[in-house]
Amino acid sequence: MYYSKKIKDSSQAANLMRGHLEDLDHEELWALFLTSANTLIEAEMLTKGTLSATLINSRTVVKRALINNAASVIILHNHPSGEACPSLNDIRQTASIRSACNLLDISLLDHIILAGKRYYSFAEDGSFEFDPNDPPFLK
Repeated sequence: MYYSKKIKDSSQAANLMRGHLEDLDHEELWALFLTSANTLIEAEMLTKGTLSATLINSRTVVKRALINNAASVIILHNHPSGEACPSLNDIRQTASIRSACNLLDISLLDHIILAGKRYYSFAEDGSFEFDPNDPPFLK
């Protein structure tokens, strides 16, 4: 499916996926696959987990990005607990996915955690060091 919608920032990506993720009683990992101009190619659920965890696998993210011919990707998952802060596991998996994407010249623009009406963005927070030479979104 080709949406032809530009994703300009984390809040827009979070709002796009909120309806899919905010009321679930389990975690799901979704990916937004984008062109080099940040136009949405596909939004796809990659994994469905349990109440407190879902597998976030670098191999799956990279494989689906290549299949979708995506230049960049934003990953999103929900926390049914209502707590938007990333776990240590979320931080480690984000770093792993970013490294795998970088090997194939795919930009990981952000990892967003949705929790009810709130969200956490690795790119916005800055605690996860996204490359300053690889700006996360359009200016």
